Amino acid sequence: FVHVKPPFLLASIGFGLLLNLSSAFKWYMLSRSRGLPVNLWRLFAYYMVGQFFNLVLPSSIGGDVVRMHQLGRYTGRYADAVASVFVERFTGLATLVLLAMVAVVVNLHLFNLPWLTIGLAIGSIGIALICWLIIDQRPFRLTQKLLARRVPLLQKLFVKIEKFRQAVLAYQSDPGAIWGALINSLIFYFLAVMNVWVSALAFGSKIDFVSMLVAVPVILFIMNLPISIGGIGLMEFAYSFTLGLVGATPALAFSTALLLRAKTLFHAGIGSLLYPFVSDGHPIREGVPMEVTNKYGENGDD
Repeated sequence: FVHVKPPFLLASIGFGLLLNLSSAFKWYMLSRSRGLPVNLWRLFAYYMVGQFFNLVLPSSIGGDVVRMHQLGRYTGRYADAVASVFVERFTGLATLVLLAMVAVVVNLHLFNLPWLTIGLAIGSIGIALICWLIIDQRPFRLTQKLLARRVPLLQKLFVKIEKFRQAVLAYQSDPGAIWGALINSLIFYFLAVMNVWVSALAFGSKIDFVSMLVAVPVILFIMNLPISIGGIGLMEFAYSFTLGLVGATPALAFSTALLLRAKTLFHAGIGSLLYPFVSDGHPIREGVPMEVTNKYGENGDD
């Protein structure tokens, strides 16, 4: 860090915040598609709070649960709140898996690694399976029929799952929202490439931008594997391993990873400061329409 270049360091900090804003904007578009009465800046605050909680649970599960709860509590529509976070995350993950697969296939001489291929295969199958379980009601009905009779306590859980499933399916009535989310995901990952590139340039990197276009999707895919608390160790491995394949020295790769880790902690710190101001947001009951009936004739309340 002694020889860090301040202009690129400042650019790196700026891109980090821009990435969070991009994700919050996608969440905002999906929330407004379902008529949830919330503004962009509150969602941005929730997103930063989620960054704080991401540090204590595998992958981004902790932050997502907190975001679902906060938005559901604020709007009084938990099913739609959960669906908006799910669709925001799912479209991003599907886009990431696709980009990582393209990067690996186009550069097999770099990424001809069994564990990476298996990981991408599992990710692709998982995404397809989730889509099937949401769109096709038969697996859900069969599971409900088999388990609810034997364990009556599960009936309430199945009711909540069905509300969530219908809230997600409601996005079928607004294809523009889904396409907008997918386009936003592509923009997000382009910004993510820029973020890593300028972070590496801060330490005098000679890696070209095209190489970063190849490396970053693979890095982010590895980082999303749910095998580490807060991504500790996994993030550093992803950067050191993948950047090393495109010509980075171990020192450069590790320094870049440490800078990005420091920015993650910085964003989490901002989230911890915002949390007291948004966590006690009162549910909206007056002055805004609370009920938005979807195409299935049900509202989004839980």
